[in-house]
Amino acid sequence: MSTNRQKEKTSNILYNYGISEALIGGLYEGTISVKSLKQKGDFGLGAPGMLDGELTILDGKAYQTNSDGETIILKDDHMVAFSSVTFFEADLISHINATTARESLFRIITNTLENKNAMYAIKITGEFEHIRTRAFPPTEAPFPILSTILDKQRVFNFNNVQGTLIGYFLPEYLNGINVSGFHFHFLSADKKHGGHLLDFTAENLKIEIAELKSMELEVSSDPSFHQFRFRNKHNEDLEKVGRGY
Repeated sequence: MSTNRQKEKTSNILYNYGISEALIGGLYEGTISVKSLKQKGDFGLGAPGMLDGELTILDGKAYQTNSDGETIILKDDHMVAFSSVTFFEADLISHINATTARESLFRIITNTLENKNAMYAIKITGEFEHIRTRAFPPTEAPFPILSTILDKQRVFNFNNVQGTLIGYFLPEYLNGINVSGFHFHFLSADKKHGGHLLDFTAENLKIEIAELKSMELEVSSDPSFHQFRFRNKHNEDLEKVGRGY
């Protein structure tokens, strides 16, 4: 009974571990365990330590899709560099039976969101006529900036596969802390395939959306994070207000 009460209290709260700008800037060390993430959510995505593949969390289990295309269940002591999780409970459920491509589906979902500046967790289950995903191989120090090693990513193409998209639609003001707009990872129904979503065409879709109530942000205590230099972000209006002129 106490477990159910705890989950009820924490459902649809976004727990964000790490800063996406730091991750793409080269902070790939794993600094939080899968076990700790599971205490904050049963649904989400992220990056395993050392940028070793893609992390997907569904129904309380953590999956790693590595650069060889293999998807495995991670042990609780596996370390993660960045993750966003929540205890997912849908507020809105809809269905689309017709064949739909990625951008068309995203437009449909966007049009259903009443609050464009809210945070949403989204689960999409269906039959994927074609889906393209990716995963990065493990990276060693000194760590390069992520945008400079895009040629290292491994791209996977799957046809006629059932599965689930796990992800978020987040507002622009969170960009840099997380990723604004849509961000999904894929997990096949047989749990053998996955990765970061690049593109898809699908049908018979069930779309479940949860508006997230609030956000908890935790950052790494590792010295590498302490020394990381974030880019300066200028907002002229805020600076004027702060100065008083």
